[in-house]
Amino acid sequence: MRVERYTSVDKFLTDHREFLLQHEAENNLPLGLSMRIQNGWMPANAPFLAAIRDEQGTVGVAVMTSPHALTISALRDASLANQAAEALANYLVSQNITPSGVFSATATTTAFCAAWQAKTGRRPLLSMHERVYTLTEVIPPTPVAGSLKQATIADVEWLAEWLAAFHAEAVPNEPAWDSRAVAERQIATGSAWYWEVDGKPVSSLASSRPTINGICIGAVSTPPQFRSRGYASNAVAALSQHLLDQGFRFCMLFTDLSNPTSNKIYQAVGFKPLCDIDQYRFED
Repeated sequence: MRVERYTSVDKFLTDHREFLLQHEAENNLPLGLSMRIQNGWMPANAPFLAAIRDEQGTVGVAVMTSPHALTISALRDASLANQAAEALANYLVSQNITPSGVFSATATTTAFCAAWQAKTGRRPLLSMHERVYTLTEVIPPTPVAGSLKQATIADVEWLAEWLAAFHAEAVPNEPAWDSRAVAERQIATGSAWYWEVDGKPVSSLASSRPTINGICIGAVSTPPQFRSRGYASNAVAALSQHLLDQGFRFCMLFTDLSNPTSNKIYQAVGFKPLCDIDQYRFED
């Protein structure tokens, strides 16, 4: 196997869009990230875009927007995980590229972590065991007071505070982010939403990384004083229906499998489990 690196996201997507679309929802992160870059978003550091190939063609692709983890797509054949991981790890070492972690299907992350530790001595630490869910039809939850609103620049202060709290609670092992910059970007792109009751926000969420047929919902955050009232369920259901009405064929989201509450909430409004994903970080 060999690894081919791309400096052009246009060329990368031309060569591998159809491969990624074979498992569009499972590949929503590498596909969505590369499409965002193609549409003008530039991460803080130059993105890493690569394909793993053998004599039959593409085995898988890898995308990384440092300092975030290396994301490896679904493979053409899961039995190739060890060979693909070995080839990718060899290439990264040869190019002096050091990912902070890896994000992919369980078999792929297991293989890559073993190869990376053998070559670098860096020990993998499990950050999160996640599940990808998809929704094609909303199951309406029990109605509650309030309605879905799209955030505007007037909401940036409280939204930035909520995003900072979400990061600290939900993904404390991920690289720190500038919560105000994230809030401003979400608002500017029309992807920041919230559930409003009596003129006040009680739960926030975002749409992100649209692919060809789907779009992700994430950063679902409800402050402790507003939890267990059905606000998040109604917000997720309402936003999902809005996105389907806009023409998306399905919505996607990731859940932390250690949080049974969120997994139960999402399934209750129509999300169905698709696959499991593991995220590891590498010990410094």
